[in-house]
Amino acid sequence: MITFSIFCNDLEIINTVHTCLKQEFGEDLEFTCLSQAHAIYFHLYYEMPNFILIDLDDPEIKADSILPQIAEDPWLSGTGVIGVSRKMDDFFTKNIFSIMQPFQISGMLPHLIRILSSNTQFLLPGNLMNDLGNTGSFAIENKPDILEAHAELLATTLYNQGLINIQQKYGIKFSLVEMLMNAVEHGNCAISYEEKTTWLEQGNNIIDLIEIKCKQDPKIAAKQVVLTYNIQDSHSAFTIRDEGQGFDTSKLANLKNIEMTELHGRGIFMTRHYMSQVTYNEKGNEVTLTITHEHHQQKIPEGFKQSELLKFESGEIVFNKNDKGDKLFYIISGEFEVIIDNHVVNVLNSTSVFLGEMAFLLGNRRTATVRAKTDAHLVSVSAREWIGAVQKYPHYGVFLARLIAKKLHTQNKSLIARAVTWP
Repeated sequence: MITFSIFCNDLEIINTVHTCLKQEFGEDLEFTCLSQAHAIYFHLYYEMPNFILIDLDDPEIKADSILPQIAEDPWLSGTGVIGVSRKMDDFFTKNIFSIMQPFQISGMLPHLIRILSSNTQFLLPGNLMNDLGNTGSFAIENKPDILEAHAELLATTLYNQGLINIQQKYGIKFSLVEMLMNAVEHGNCAISYEEKTTWLEQGNNIIDLIEIKCKQDPKIAAKQVVLTYNIQDSHSAFTIRDEGQGFDTSKLANLKNIEMTELHGRGIFMTRHYMSQVTYNEKGNEVTLTITHEHHQQKIPEGFKQSELLKFESGEIVFNKNDKGDKLFYIISGEFEVIIDNHVVNVLNSTSVFLGEMAFLLGNRRTATVRAKTDAHLVSVSAREWIGAVQKYPHYGVFLARLIAKKLHTQNKSLIARAVTWP
């Protein structure tokens, strides 16, 4: 089930959103519409929708106060936020997945939601990628309007995980969009530099030329660009491969300085500036972009900012098996080993969000020993502090319940798989 909320007073926009999403997702969509700021705050904290579309121009919605609150709360920042605006200027888009004009909604919105609803691990608070792995790929059609969605998805994931800063996020997004466009334009659509130059000098849009190419030749239309991601602790790598003939990459050696007014070369030049490494395969139809992580710490949720911040050195014990489970630990940074009978059975980090939540909620003793694998930081939350936080921020309780349900669901799937394969 996809929970989608729209914060808007414009009936035309509301009807357009509802119609296009219902056509795409049918009964799998739960749709809510709200038009007053106080109701929106209540809805966000209690319902925690998967996606929201917010009218950035409506003063009654108060987007300028709602969006920063979503961005600053680690457990709300995982909501997929899409903005709609008629002006398309003067917006700080740090926590908005995409901004579109009303006329773009029908064509773009269903596709954006389809991408994200198929990759919900990227939207979960803390990005719980431990369950789903940190590698994967997307097969993308030759449609420029959807390239930015994939780039934003990956750049936002790294930012939400605390692996990069906001400047790096924008640099990664720019680089991915530029290289994906090159793959579509020059790779799959075989648009030469001369053809592109002539087209642009006539005042045309390159997107229109790509569309013409695809309509004229079904073989071109059928080609795809494959975007593969590999997110590691120290770095991330993104490989973009097209189905074109490739090009002579040795020509890029002379691309050292370029005027920003030139029609060609700016994308590659700026990508080299933003990324730690840019490499091509021998054929020239595949490029790999690598970024070194900054390892910024997770944000401390507002409700825990008065709780005790603990620092651990590598090898220090957080708690032992059979200790009282009277505290909940929120993971800020570092890795932690879970040890049972002298065996390390799991390694947790900030993507796991909490340590010791089951014993804490049940009032039981610890079932395992937890030891810091690296230098690390935790926030220690007592029962009194937890209750106070939930009273002030009710969505904390909702989030923890969903987190536990997800972990239990993952464990159940693992048990079922073992049962099926049992000899």
